[in-house]
Amino acid sequence: MARNISSPSPTGEATLSPGSQRWLKAPHHFLLACGILLIASGIFHGIVILATGGSFDGPLSWRKPMLFGLSFGITAATIALICPALRLSKTVSWVLLGSLGLASVAETALITMQTWRGVPSHFNFTTTFDAMVFQAMGIIVAIVATTLLILTVLSFTNMRRGPSSIILAIRVGMLLLLAGQVLGALIIAHGVQPAVVGHDDAVFGPSGVVFGDAGILKYPHGIAMHAIQVLPVIGLLGLFTQWSPTRRYATVSAASLGYVLIVLVSTLQAYSGRGGLSLSWFEVGLLVLGVLLLIGSGLLSLVATDWRRLLTGQPMLQQR
Repeated sequence: MARNISSPSPTGEATLSPGSQRWLKAPHHFLLACGILLIASGIFHGIVILATGGSFDGPLSWRKPMLFGLSFGITAATIALICPALRLSKTVSWVLLGSLGLASVAETALITMQTWRGVPSHFNFTTTFDAMVFQAMGIIVAIVATTLLILTVLSFTNMRRGPSSIILAIRVGMLLLLAGQVLGALIIAHGVQPAVVGHDDAVFGPSGVVFGDAGILKYPHGIAMHAIQVLPVIGLLGLFTQWSPTRRYATVSAASLGYVLIVLVSTLQAYSGRGGLSLSWFEVGLLVLGVLLLIGSGLLSLVATDWRRLLTGQPMLQQR
């Protein structure tokens, strides 16, 4: 019988089998459905951009419903697929995953509504209604962040037995996802005051909210948020190689360090008010090291993957 990530194998590791009857339960299916809906919305608005010849810059661009749909959708789907690795009761699963799914859909819906209305979705205090929408978005994001915080803590306290490389990938990915939420909150905190006093150039420029002269705050925010996709994929590929568990863990460790370095350099650059390639030699060194570790780990995993086993869902966990 196929096992999922929570089922120990005779070697002490666990196998991953999405085809298992126990792989996803109703709360996971609900969150996955929300994710798929949001991804479809993002793709639709990408088509709208192409069909209308719209710009990717500015507060009224169709870029916003496209990127927020894709970002929230991919994140929701990812959380739905990795949460079976956590020991959660059905009630807790529904509360956490249900809240995350509904909040993600609601946040994206408000952003999409404002774009279709032809008004900015963020930092818009032009009318009482627009101000209420932005306030509601802030409350919804707080719900998302709180849910992710709880899931991050649970990834350290309630993780099922499984391959150490996968557990590491999930934990680091969740920590960076949480860091992305914090960076997003800092963007809001930095942008509200200029928006309230009518300093629109500070928040509605081509790059959104800018810190100092040229620090683009959305870059570290976006990079940090999507480690939860990248790192588990590298860990998953390692399960379909001839590598020992120690080498799989080392590969994910290297990728995790690389990702952290990239987020760190991006954050330092943005919050020191620098843009473009304005990096010190030390920062350049850290960035190059981070990119080499992350991309190198990913490429090594790809090259070593037994694709026949991957496509048939037969990880080689017995290899030592």
